[in-house]
Amino acid sequence: MFQLTSKEMMVLTSLCDALVPSIDQPGDQQAFWKRKASDLDVHRDIVELLQHLTEEEQRDFKLLMRILSSPMLGLTWWGPLRPFHKLTPTQQSRLLQSWSASRIGDLRKGFVSLKKLCGFFYFGKSPSASVAHNPNWHALKYPGPIDQEAHPDVPFAPADPRSKKVWDCDVVVVGSGAGGSIVAAELAAAGQKVIIVEKGSFYQAKQFNQREGEMMRSLYDTQAALTTVDGNMSVLAGSCVGGGTTVNWAGSFRTPDYILEEWAKEYDNPHFLDASYQQYFEKVEERTAVTETLDKHNLQNQVLWDGCEKLNYKVKIVPRNIRPIPGQDAQTNWQAQGYSPLGDRLGGKQSALLTYLMDAAQNGATLLADALVERIVVQQGRATGVVVRTKDKSGQPLQLEVKAKKVVVAAGSIYTPALLLRSGIEHPHLGRNLYLHPTTAVSALYDRASESWFGPMMSAVCDQFTRMDGNFGVKLETPPVHPGLMAASINWLNGRQYKEEMLRLWQSASFIVLTRDKIGGRIRVDKDGRPRIHYRLSPYDRKHLIKGIQEAVRIHAAAGAVGIDVLHQKGPHFDPKKDALEAFIQKIPNYSWEINRYFLATAHQMGTCRMGGRTKDHPLQPNGALRGVQGVFVADASAFPSASGANPMLSVQALACYISDQLKATL
Repeated sequence: MFQLTSKEMMVLTSLCDALVPSIDQPGDQQAFWKRKASDLDVHRDIVELLQHLTEEEQRDFKLLMRILSSPMLGLTWWGPLRPFHKLTPTQQSRLLQSWSASRIGDLRKGFVSLKKLCGFFYFGKSPSASVAHNPNWHALKYPGPIDQEAHPDVPFAPADPRSKKVWDCDVVVVGSGAGGSIVAAELAAAGQKVIIVEKGSFYQAKQFNQREGEMMRSLYDTQAALTTVDGNMSVLAGSCVGGGTTVNWAGSFRTPDYILEEWAKEYDNPHFLDASYQQYFEKVEERTAVTETLDKHNLQNQVLWDGCEKLNYKVKIVPRNIRPIPGQDAQTNWQAQGYSPLGDRLGGKQSALLTYLMDAAQNGATLLADALVERIVVQQGRATGVVVRTKDKSGQPLQLEVKAKKVVVAAGSIYTPALLLRSGIEHPHLGRNLYLHPTTAVSALYDRASESWFGPMMSAVCDQFTRMDGNFGVKLETPPVHPGLMAASINWLNGRQYKEEMLRLWQSASFIVLTRDKIGGRIRVDKDGRPRIHYRLSPYDRKHLIKGIQEAVRIHAAAGAVGIDVLHQKGPHFDPKKDALEAFIQKIPNYSWEINRYFLATAHQMGTCRMGGRTKDHPLQPNGALRGVQGVFVADASAFPSASGANPMLSVQALACYISDQLKATL
């Protein structure tokens, strides 16, 4: 059990209060200004979260606390030789500023990690089960949970994995997200006995309570605190029944034709150019109600549209898997869409829970939730099932086995290679070629309310810059906006500036710059078999990211923004009344773009087990079958030969349909 000493806890408390301090400020928001991080027990939330991180991450945090607890701390910023909690508030702020801009990467990493955690908990959490609203939300004009009647329960539920020590089936599917749900539905409909094993928990719509902090920690991997090993990139990945389809932003893009051509010709996957492959997109679009019909944009999507039109940039409506909700008024339907990354309470988004998992259950498939597949059982070169770890009623580890004729791995691009590596499966490219669509944001203020937590999360997309160099470039989209995630993302220059920026959240609009990365990273497993994400944004891809930032600034300016912020720790701010636009834009590439100096995140994980025709380069055959072990197929984004260049849900679903047909041919 991870613990801090009393001195380390004192330091952590002081540090959180330095990041979000108490400030004497008269006026209507006096209570907001006076409140500090420890008033909401943020330091205790951080310690509780650390229980769920790896031993390596816990050791790193302990080391950070020891440094902050020592008088030698002064050597890290040429300040007084005192521990952090004995510095004056001004000195504490200066130390944090020094660390944020330090030449020492570990100090920047420490600052960024603490700022993200502190900001997320302080602005995102609900204080208790009986108090649904964070006390800061009123000042931010954020409504918190909307009073809505939940979608009816889906007519199926997980089986109790503890009811048997050994389960038997024809096909075991590891993962219940975009890929796994479709394979399970297709094979169950074909008469196969299917068991789906999901490491995340099962939730009905009524349990999606729209509390940001609680839902983020329940529905996302590592309680939404997953990062790359260097701490530079936040990694948002669904970890619940339905996987990414439960928490994503509803965008349903077909794989671009030029990407399909690349996958077919460069990686020897001819099926991607078959006319019949397009039928898989059509099939999924029909089942998940994909449409470009739109009542209206929210402000940040509207200004992306308006700015692009003024600049004559390509902009179009985002196809989304959203179905109108019977019995709900149009305004409630529209508002609720902005909350679906926290779980869709109304049931408008056609996630796997409401579509393919229901289809699978109706055809007899069994779902096991809260069950982690530790390894694939391989005997004489053939998979015979999987070993699963869950917990008994007292919370103690419990191991069981699922015997199967075939194993389909659809655990995502982080956990699929980790499972294969834990199972002793070897291939020189297994775990490599990890693509993340590295993403940053440009935030702007407008002279009217944006309330970007309401409405479609992404309904406009700019494709002007998707092919800046061959097939590589950036898409410009919009993200969902809620206080905790925004506080984890925005610049921290000092405590006053940080609170001021959050007070303006209600009139801010953000564009994200989504980069199709050419140079990949790698998934390794630690001594406990847990995946670790090794990824460093390459100079090639960073050049495209910076170009995207410049264009996002230009679009905001064209749309009439009254202030624009690049999410870089240098704090670049554009004021149209004072600054020359092109001079501001031309300075952006000259900032230091080292790790942990700017906001970087990913919600798309791809590659690591790519398919293709060359045995030495591709762990998977073009039909999705794993090389080297018979009876194992992979049906998720890890099979992508390279980054999809668009939000990947529909790409995964179409590929899973194709692989399902390949599997049926082997039955």
